[in-house]
Amino acid sequence: MENRSLSLASAEGDPSGYTERLRQFVTERGVQLEYSDSIYPAQGQCTAEKITLLPGQSAAEEFNSLAHEVAHSLLHFRKRRGETTKRVRETEAEAVAFVICEAIGLKAQNSADYIQLYSGDKETLVSSLECIQRTSAEILAAIASSE
Repeated sequence: MENRSLSLASAEGDPSGYTERLRQFVTERGVQLEYSDSIYPAQGQCTAEKITLLPGQSAAEEFNSLAHEVAHSLLHFRKRRGETTKRVRETEAEAVAFVICEAIGLKAQNSADYIQLYSGDKETLVSSLECIQRTSAEILAAIASSE
């Protein structure tokens, strides 16, 4: 199973050294990170063992895409996957990416549009808040600990 993230979400700003810390977070968990044009028009794709990003994104967009795929990796390739729908998985991953981007000073644009693309809504977000908060906190702790 894989999650493929379409290229609707974007971000602006400078992720500085956070991208490298997020990459390190991924590899420390045994997940391979690679770049490939073959996933176009998606900006990112995730399986249980690998995250693939579209090359050529701006630094902020790459960070946003990686945060989104890391959220999928943490949330959606364990036993919980069978309990969720594509709508829930995409809503959760985008919400985590939004939180992570905003926390490091990036402006995560179009996140609401991305969530609506998958028919996500307020109720979906509310029912997933615990997972979103826990996953966001785990990622932020990992990428902030290197400061």
